[in-house]
Amino acid sequence: MARERRLTLPNVITLVRLIVLIPLFVLLSVTERTTGAIVVLFLIGISDWADGWIARRFDLSSDLGRTLDPLADRLAMAAVVITLVVQGYADLWMVALIVLPDAILGGAAIVLSAQRRFPAPQLEVTLLGKARTALLMTGLPLLLLASYTTGKGTVLWGIAYAITAAGCLGHALAAVHYGVLGRRALRALEAQEDADAAARLGQSGRPA
Repeated sequence: MARERRLTLPNVITLVRLIVLIPLFVLLSVTERTTGAIVVLFLIGISDWADGWIARRFDLSSDLGRTLDPLADRLAMAAVVITLVVQGYADLWMVALIVLPDAILGGAAIVLSAQRRFPAPQLEVTLLGKARTALLMTGLPLLLLASYTTGKGTVLWGIAYAITAAGCLGHALAAVHYGVLGRRALRALEAQEDADAAARLGQSGRPA
């Protein structure tokens, strides 16, 4: 159990993405250092892949990582999309599809953790979740690159926009799917709690 509590290499990579790379991308973008912003955006995507691969390859998964990694992913996507919208490279509806579902799910998890005796269910990443992440991690850097190099209305920009739009739609659909899975898992936890309570009551009522 000690392994679960220590800071592992994947955790460090995730923290670097969360504390260094995401703010650096925003800073470079708003100061119009687009080439640097593109490089940092690719580094964000690489770090997201690297921490997961290292955790699986060397058995370094941890509770901290299972909390930090999704948080870093969500913040990265939100920060990048908002920045692109502010710069005029993306549309406002993309922000809504990225930020609102995460805000709803995150708020629900906080409420559940606060009101119940057990934490919000921990869900495994689904195929839909992996697909939307791949689309966004491909589309967002490509959209920034196309906007900076060829400009809007070009073939490259259209391809990048389509990939990003598909990722945003996939993100919203994945959020709905996770919500359904979370509800099922919560019902299972409640049923198990009721069964445990009934078992304890039955044992306490038995004659000595």
